[in-house]
Amino acid sequence: MISDIPDEDLLSKDEIVERLKTALIDKTPYCLVRIGDGENFVLSQDSVYTMEQTLGQLWVKEANKGRKGVRFPNIPVRDQLVEAIREADIVGILAKNDKVIRAHPNHKRVLTNRIFDHFELMPQAVCNAIVNRELIYHKPFWEMLHEQNSRVALVSRWAGGTKQRLIRPPYHLQVPFTLPFERNEMMADTLDILEQRKDEYDIVLCSCGINAVILAHQIKKRIGKIGVDFGIGSQIISSVKI
Repeated sequence: MISDIPDEDLLSKDEIVERLKTALIDKTPYCLVRIGDGENFVLSQDSVYTMEQTLGQLWVKEANKGRKGVRFPNIPVRDQLVEAIREADIVGILAKNDKVIRAHPNHKRVLTNRIFDHFELMPQAVCNAIVNRELIYHKPFWEMLHEQNSRVALVSRWAGGTKQRLIRPPYHLQVPFTLPFERNEMMADTLDILEQRKDEYDIVLCSCGINAVILAHQIKKRIGKIGVDFGIGSQIISSVKI
């Protein structure tokens, strides 16, 4: 049970970098996904919450105004998230004492624990869900991508701007192309393009809310590449110094 996992047993940034490096060297399909409060609400539908309870949450109400990339009720997306968590190589969960994510404590790790118990989810490996925020400041992560000559595709609303930062110093990364992504309805077309262009990249950084979990998983399962749920990392990288 993930409720029994202490924070100190979560994978470190360096351990994650090493696992991604191994996957890149071996050309192994791989994915890292993260579960925060938004993912919790999607997963809570008709599981640990009634649908009425889920629809009453502020985050969900904002989502149904078109602000979160997914609309509710949405059992198909819930089930896709469950599958992604079950098959991911690394799953990010919020630390028990998380102070980073601005959400009510009952909607963070406590809710994740209940959801994982309900669906009988026990990830192969777990890290802190805020790892995306940590990796953007973690020089060894960027050095690893550069040293492996990794071709990095970006999927995000901010992908164009992120590319302009990453192809320049100090990153010097290869970014063959970017794809915009704002809502779940773009999933099928995005995956089709990523499959058609699979020989042009080695790893995809996905920054598109809860949709990044599904996308990163499908990049591994369907396309056989490496998908990383990079979250808000793409949005704030323009101000990062490493």
